Amino acid sequence: MQIIPLGDSALIVRVRDRFDDAPEETLDTVLRAFQQLRGANIPGVIELAPAYTSVAVFFDPVAVARATETPDKMFEWLATRIRGVVAAGAERGRHRSGASPVVRLLKIPVCYDREFALDIDDVARCAKTSPSEVVRLHSAAEYRVACIGFVPGFPFLTGLPKELATPRREVPRKEIPLGSVGIGGAQTGIYPLRSPGGWNLIGRTPLRLFDSQKNPPALLRAGDRVRFRKITRDEFEVVIHEPSSRAQSRVPVAIPSVGHGDSSTSVGMTATTQRAGFVTSVQDLGRTGFREFGVSSGGALNSFGLRVANLLVGNHEGAAGLEITLGGLQLRFEDERIVAWCGGEFDVSIGSTQLPPGHAGHVQAGERLKFGRPQIGCRAWLAVSGGIDVPAVLGSQSTDLRAQFGGFGGRTLRDGDELHLGTRPGSSPPATGISTWTAPHDWVSPAMPKPILRFVRGVDWDRFNTSTLRRLTTEAFTVSPDSDRMGVRLEGPELKRTDESDLISEAVAPGTIQVPPNGKPILLLGDCQTIGGYPKIAHVITVDLGIAAQLRAGDHVRFSEVALTDAHRLLLEREREFERFRIGLSLQHT
Repeated sequence: MQIIPLGDSALIVRVRDRFDDAPEETLDTVLRAFQQLRGANIPGVIELAPAYTSVAVFFDPVAVARATETPDKMFEWLATRIRGVVAAGAERGRHRSGASPVVRLLKIPVCYDREFALDIDDVARCAKTSPSEVVRLHSAAEYRVACIGFVPGFPFLTGLPKELATPRREVPRKEIPLGSVGIGGAQTGIYPLRSPGGWNLIGRTPLRLFDSQKNPPALLRAGDRVRFRKITRDEFEVVIHEPSSRAQSRVPVAIPSVGHGDSSTSVGMTATTQRAGFVTSVQDLGRTGFREFGVSSGGALNSFGLRVANLLVGNHEGAAGLEITLGGLQLRFEDERIVAWCGGEFDVSIGSTQLPPGHAGHVQAGERLKFGRPQIGCRAWLAVSGGIDVPAVLGSQSTDLRAQFGGFGGRTLRDGDELHLGTRPGSSPPATGISTWTAPHDWVSPAMPKPILRFVRGVDWDRFNTSTLRRLTTEAFTVSPDSDRMGVRLEGPELKRTDESDLISEAVAPGTIQVPPNGKPILLLGDCQTIGGYPKIAHVITVDLGIAAQLRAGDHVRFSEVALTDAHRLLLEREREFERFRIGLSLQHT
């Protein structure tokens, strides 16, 4: 068993080195470790996610530091606890009389008609057989869910007959209909949402595999057994028009408490979106507890900045606010509110009065708050006293733009939208309209013209040669226009690895720097997928994620390595300063 850091707030427990040699036994071992760790309630551990040969453990470094007497050795402390839990579970398993994990068997109806099987001829040619034989083989096999990822609810299924293994399409489709059944390499899977994809489509199911209003949100989970049942086009129409096309086999999962503010319990006044700007969405501190179903953490890309802004207006630090990308937002308030923002170098005003970052401003009823275009950076986070009042979905008010749920109807704001605001009073209005007190500059304005992001070594650091690692730390990279909330794509020095062998997919997280085959690194952000198969060369530390969130097309960025202990020290120091700031604000408001 290997335990490897995944940045400064997660680690990967590899219980096996290989998967294909003994997939059933390996998956059972992974799932036992997953259940053992879930039941152990290790202090500070907030989330677990199984995948193929590993279990990812996500933790709160502040909570772990409280639980150990040596905060500078929190990784070693966690690793020791994890080894003890897994070893004890393995010992108990040896004393049981051949007990095997209890797994569910789900039968998924699939229509293999040509209308849905756009690539079945390609699969047949690759298998040197007929399309009808492809259908027979595919529907006769029994599969096992190795993990859920790529998009929420997407099952990676092992057990595909070897003759049906087909390389992914050279040119991925920009959009694949939900329910599409595909083959990618030696696996098959089902697209639960409309999304891009490069797998070969051979059918479609009328069942809904992901529903954010259900608990759990995904129909399938790691370890489930699956069989496909061939149905006709008429049967497909009957099932898809049933009141619920969701299978009834459900095992309830408790939605965790993630410390957010009020979630649409009572409606106060509103703010009207007169101009929505380029991309503006409702975000809070993100979701916890659903990575095993492929749901990303999401939330404000600079969660610390949103926490600061919320405290400035008197909110709970986890209250929902607005994330504004490239400015252009204009809001008109129906009643008096206190507002504050953190982020890039924006020109922000209340009426004709400038509102600097990190200062609380008093908005009168009928006044307008405007965000201009940024000079440096690209994002800002706005807090309004009372918070943005939208329903919580999967424990969070954040918008998942890719899966289109949460926030304001699962989408970005549009001109004319009315935002309901919470009824909490917030802080007292500043006597002068704009507060004199503020937060430290680095907290409220993390954007910089020549950013340097600090990182710790990634899981696959040793797969790259010395010259490649030197390029990572000595040369500048340029931000590609093809970047979004999922990740920042970087142009510049190619990062080639020495080990070209295929990697087993495992967890990734915001801050992970992946290197695809073209050698152009991708820095993952809050809406990133939950698992990935590209090598992870490095991981940007938590305290620098706010800087990473400001990167925009054409920016130049450099990287600098720090030790894991330094990453933890910097994070704990910032949290101590944040607590002092909280206390100072409370005294200011009394």
